[in-house]
Amino acid sequence: MNPFASRSKLLSKSLFCLTFFLVSSCSSEQEKTEERVSFRESNPNPFQEGNSKFKNGDFPSAIEFYSRDLDANPDSPSSLNNRGLAKSKSGNEEGAIADYNQAIEKKQDYWIAFNNRGFAKIEISDYRGAIEDFTSAIRLKPDYSNAFNNRAVANWAVKEKKNACEDWKRAEDLGHREASKSFDKFCN
Repeated sequence: MNPFASRSKLLSKSLFCLTFFLVSSCSSEQEKTEERVSFRESNPNPFQEGNSKFKNGDFPSAIEFYSRDLDANPDSPSSLNNRGLAKSKSGNEEGAIADYNQAIEKKQDYWIAFNNRGFAKIEISDYRGAIEDFTSAIRLKPDYSNAFNNRAVANWAVKEKKNACEDWKRAEDLGHREASKSFDKFCN
């Protein structure tokens, strides 16, 4: 047996596990409804119904309800963001990115959509694009711990350890638990 072949296999498995760990520590966010929900209401609006389906893990139905809301409210960046997130959870990263693009066009300071688009870009290995999106989210919301944590993962993926560790430390300082674990594991 070739000792280099088994060493190469071990290295490949280690890199796979590290990548899985890092990506699993990333997070995206759903926009919550800003209006009161009446529990006596028999027909919740499509946005609320989409949120309910999303929360229950029924992403195809969530996409359908967010699309219905967009039919009635075509300028709703929240419905675009949430539909993008449901598409992402369904494995349709390109469709998710298209929805996030539209949400950002409609609301240019939409830090959640920048974070979510960055997360989708990580999923398709566009780490530089993800870093740009997370940086935009941080510029718009300087205390956004998820964006710092997510940017750290993207920086780590492009082998920028110093930047990754700085971002994990900042996210940790802002109270992000996963960032604290990553910082302890990779930066100490």
